[in-house]
Amino acid sequence: MDVIRRARATDVEALVRLFGAPGEPLAAALRELMNTPHVTLVVAEDDNGVAGTAQLTVLRGLGWEGATRGLLEGIRAVRRGVTSALLTWGIDEARRRGCTRLHLDSGLARADLGDFYARFGFAHSYQGFTRAL
Repeated sequence: MDVIRRARATDVEALVRLFGAPGEPLAAALRELMNTPHVTLVVAEDDNGVAGTAQLTVLRGLGWEGATRGLLEGIRAVRRGVTSALLTWGIDEARRRGCTRLHLDSGLARADLGDFYARFGFAHSYQGFTRAL
C-alpha cells in the first residue's frame, strides 16, 4: 500500500467495486459523503489503484459528557495489510481531530475479526439496536 488519501470523484467506480453493491445508489452516497464536512472518506492506493477505503465521521453529542467521538466504518480492502493501514489511519485521524472515543462499526456476523480488531486496541463494548425504516 503506497498512500492513503481523500477520496475523489474519480474513485467512485473503484469504490463501488470494493463494496460489490449496486452502482448508482452507492455512487450517490459516496458523492454526498465526499462533500460532508464532518465526514472524511479516504482510499488506500497501491500500484494497482484503489485497494481499500474507510470513512471517519466525527460527532459531538450529549452522550459521554459532550465529548467528541469518531465513528469508523465502511472499511473495505483487498487484503488485511490495507485494512491494517486504514485502521491505523482512522485511529490517528480521530486523535488529531480531538476525539476521545472511537467507535468501530463492524457487524456481529464477522466474529472472526474480533482478535484482529483487538490488536488495534478495540474491545467489544456494546451491542446496539437497529430498526429498518
